Amino acid sequence: MYHEALKRVPPLTPEGDVNVFVETPAGSDHKLDLDHESGLLRWALELPRGLTFPFAFGFVPNTLAEDGDALDIVLLLHGTVPAGTLVVSRLIGVLRVMQDEIDDGSADTRNDRVIAVPTLANSYSSVQDIGDLRDNYYEELAAFFRRYNEMIDRAFDHDDPADAETARTLLEESIARAERKA
Repeated sequence: MYHEALKRVPPLTPEGDVNVFVETPAGSDHKLDLDHESGLLRWALELPRGLTFPFAFGFVPNTLAEDGDALDIVLLLHGTVPAGTLVVSRLIGVLRVMQDEIDDGSADTRNDRVIAVPTLANSYSSVQDIGDLRDNYYEELAAFFRRYNEMIDRAFDHDDPADAETARTLLEESIARAERKA
């Protein structure tokens, strides 16, 4: 269902904004992933009581990040949108992450999360770059991912935030990587 439709969604709009596919809505205490076999959203795991996604989480269609998956997106928005929603967004920064992708701790992999805001969101209309967010917002995002990774026994480390320009570079690299693989 979703998978076939997403093959036709370009990563960028004609105006240069980013198409974001929401897998897990803000406020969810369940992680959802797109199952590429069935094309449906698949339940991936349950977060501990009291821990919910403080943002929508998804990916940019038709991209390929360094970790072999589509480019991950943390989508900041007021309220929630349902899983499966396509949201036109503006890149504002990057949560720079190294995490252990193999359970035995032998291989740290770069698994950055690009941060975006919906282009039509009134609550984020003035946010153009990660530095425009309130103090400590980045650390709160990192703290969520640290706890999330602890829960699944996976090492997690983050660097200082990267800006909107770095996010755009990561997106362009992910688009080119996907095109080479196609």
